[in-house]
Amino acid sequence: MIRALYERYLLNQINGMQGQIPEHITMILSESDLLDDSGKEKLGAFLKWCFALEIKIISIYVDVLDVKEEAKTKIVSLLLDELKEIMAPLPENVGFDIYNEKGELIEKKVGDTHRVHFSVGFGGKNEITKAITSILHDVKDERLRPADIDENTIESHLTVREEPDIIIRAGGKHLSNFLLWQSAYSELYFTDVNWHGLRRMDILRIIRDYQKRQRRFGK
Repeated sequence: MIRALYERYLLNQINGMQGQIPEHITMILSESDLLDDSGKEKLGAFLKWCFALEIKIISIYVDVLDVKEEAKTKIVSLLLDELKEIMAPLPENVGFDIYNEKGELIEKKVGDTHRVHFSVGFGGKNEITKAITSILHDVKDERLRPADIDENTIESHLTVREEPDIIIRAGGKHLSNFLLWQSAYSELYFTDVNWHGLRRMDILRIIRDYQKRQRRFGK
């Protein structure tokens, strides 16, 4: 009862503020966050909380520990199966794409109001490397001149092209190497609770905190 009243209070504050609700948020998780039923349920709940707040784009990065290649392949495969299961019951208006550790598109669904990007072990360094390699192929095939390469060229070759307004790390103190290019001007937020302990009111607090900030975009 008290929590419901507090959540209503937070929501009223958010709706009464002049600051905009972020259009694109990113959540950084570790592989252990999703390898049990409670972690999967939390992800489903988190997405619904974001949709209810009219957050249009959600990027989820699952950081896979640096383990032996065989073990990593098994972990990634398991996580990809879990994500497919989580996304299956989402509404028709929600689109999503799921990428493996090599940046390969595993599954995709088109939606018209919301979009969810999932990346399992495919970090920003690999994404930028892949984009540059693609640009070099375009130059070699004479589809692009070196003199015409600029920031827009690189951005057009990235896997995720939208820039996150805020990046959230659940229960951690360090960022991972996800969306390195896109997050140059993103706000950062580190939660006091871990993924399994994250509640709707924590998300509401994050949004309220974001609205109070003055974004400078590198200035």
